[in-house]
Amino acid sequence: MNIHGQIALKIEMISFDHRVLSEYRIKIAKIETLSKFIMSHRNPKGIESREASDFLDVLINETDKFYENNSEILSNNGKRPHAHSRLSENKKWIENIEIFYEKNPRRKPRK
Repeated sequence: MNIHGQIALKIEMISFDHRVLSEYRIKIAKIETLSKFIMSHRNPKGIESREASDFLDVLINETDKFYENNSEILSNNGKRPHAHSRLSENKKWIENIEIFYEKNPRRKPRK
């Protein structure tokens, strides 16, 4: 393998933590986009909005399961369950998040 092959191989390697964080960010963006669509729809009681609301419930459940499965990685990186989550916050998650923000005060979200 030449030097260019080695460099390309190192660039393509993404850590599992980074993949989990990116996937969680995408899942939250989908939820936010769909909820904005439902709230701003011209006919909020119509069939389209009801079906979108049902799909939103599916997305929320899927994201909650994803957070539960990867809670160690997400909470250690300062990620809380999303705003529409039905999960109750775990004491361990809160401690992990507080420790993360103590180590990284600049990354703390503004209120």
